[in-house]
Amino acid sequence: MKDGKLHLLAIDDNPDNLVTLRALISDAFPSAILETSLTGIQGIQKAIAGDPDMIFLDVLMPGIDGLDICRMIKSDDRISHIPVIILTALGSNRQTRIDALEAGADAFLPKPPDPVELTAQVRAMARLKAAGDMQRDENDQLVSLVRTRTIAIEKELEERRKTELELQKANLRLKETQAATLNLLEDLSYEMEIRKSYAAELVRAKERAEESDRLKSAFLANMSHEIRTPMNGIIGFSGFLAEPDLNAAERDRFLKIINDNCQQLLHIVSDIIDISKIEAGVVDLESVDFCLNELMDNLYQNYHPRAAAKGLSLSLYKDLECDDCSIANDQSKLRQVLDNLLTNALKFTDRGEIKFGYHLVNSRLQFFVADTGIGIDPANHEAVFNRFWQVETGLARQYGGTGLGLSISRAFIREMGGVIRCDSVPGKGSQFNFDLPYVHSVHKQNTPAPGSCGPEGIGGKTILVVEDEEYNFEFLRIILLKYHLKTLHAWNGEEAIKIFSGNREIDLVLMDFKLPDIPGQEVTRRLLELRRGVPVIATTAYAMTGDREKAVNAGCIDYLQKPIRVEELVGLLNKYLVRKGLPG
Repeated sequence: MKDGKLHLLAIDDNPDNLVTLRALISDAFPSAILETSLTGIQGIQKAIAGDPDMIFLDVLMPGIDGLDICRMIKSDDRISHIPVIILTALGSNRQTRIDALEAGADAFLPKPPDPVELTAQVRAMARLKAAGDMQRDENDQLVSLVRTRTIAIEKELEERRKTELELQKANLRLKETQAATLNLLEDLSYEMEIRKSYAAELVRAKERAEESDRLKSAFLANMSHEIRTPMNGIIGFSGFLAEPDLNAAERDRFLKIINDNCQQLLHIVSDIIDISKIEAGVVDLESVDFCLNELMDNLYQNYHPRAAAKGLSLSLYKDLECDDCSIANDQSKLRQVLDNLLTNALKFTDRGEIKFGYHLVNSRLQFFVADTGIGIDPANHEAVFNRFWQVETGLARQYGGTGLGLSISRAFIREMGGVIRCDSVPGKGSQFNFDLPYVHSVHKQNTPAPGSCGPEGIGGKTILVVEDEEYNFEFLRIILLKYHLKTLHAWNGEEAIKIFSGNREIDLVLMDFKLPDIPGQEVTRRLLELRRGVPVIATTAYAMTGDREKAVNAGCIDYLQKPIRVEELVGLLNKYLVRKGLPG
């Protein structure tokens, strides 16, 4: 990777394919530089001249096909180290994959490539290329060191020959010559130790590269299964809903299956985003004041029915009284960690009980989740926090999962100032413990409970929905109609400003931040310039740290992350429409 940017080369005789690939690369790696070539010979020349980080290569090309071009690349010492990704519409042809691998290809992607899979392959090939470049640099340094030392030794031997001639004239110089010889031998021994050390490091680097590649392959295979499984349920049971003879009980069951699979898919996407942010070092805390006991009670209510369905006992332990349980911390990340631990406990426990809760010890909150499940071998108590460990040990095939939850949890706990530990005995169960600083907050939140408002509280109010996606608006319209709210709709920023300026009865605005003409932040600023005091709630499908701050800085009074949960939306409507004295 030169100048800190990815340098990519795509060889394809179809310009449209190159345009599509450039768009995908630009979305995933905005700073990447993509060179293109319509012929194989021209592509090889560009590869020799530019030494890209990887080469995308089409199979079906006029003249010399992609497989022959791949063989030419891998047989040329100048460019054979560059990873080659075969990119072809022949994705379902098993023989084509075999031929591509035998030709020396490092990876294989169908056209059009899946953006997630393409991103993962590019990152993997970039790491492979970087490891190869490092190994070659180390080899060059070693060769240079040996050459330099050889020249030095040759000079020293020449001096030794001169010394031997001088010995015939003066015995006095004999001792000096012997001392020089001993020093030379010590230097040689030292150099041999250095060479052994370099050789051992090269072996370790090779082993690490092979291990990384193996884990990558296992993770991609498991991730494909984890994503396709809920997608299969969503697509399959969605089709059943269209059957005319479907009764109400079957429809409700199918809808529950679809919703459960959607939640599973959303959890997988969230894990991937979290682990990406952790690797990039951009995990930021969002400290808020919240009631710890309320959070724990909510977790108990969510997991008790699931535990009861498996015949398990679920117990909750809390130390703090109501006056002391208001704390300041990142509530979202703490809940995510506890969700991960409770989900694992339910997954790996078939009988017995699950206990969770916290104790206050020396100004530290000691959290725990204990189960009577299958347990973990002591040799793996640290390995369970490694990324993809579940994939590595084969548990994913038996129990499912991405193998990212505990790795994400450890990173979050570390950012919040704590340490997470595992204590487990195979066949008897596991207990996960982590501690966090106890920061008591004197602030108390009086936010109305989500969904507590009724039509008599907010009915008749006027809501402006700024949303360019038809189905997203339809979803919001149905919810607002249920609570007898009048709904106005703007497809873009200009239309929103026009509707808002001509209607002073608007009581609240739901603002999508990704609009086709004007960013939602700018639209919010213009609306508040027209009439301050009208609450604007941001809605966005982005899930990055700092989005809430961006919304607040633009003037929004609150923030909703897509997919929007009905109870959360209704809770905010109740909060800002029923309450008197709206901020302004």
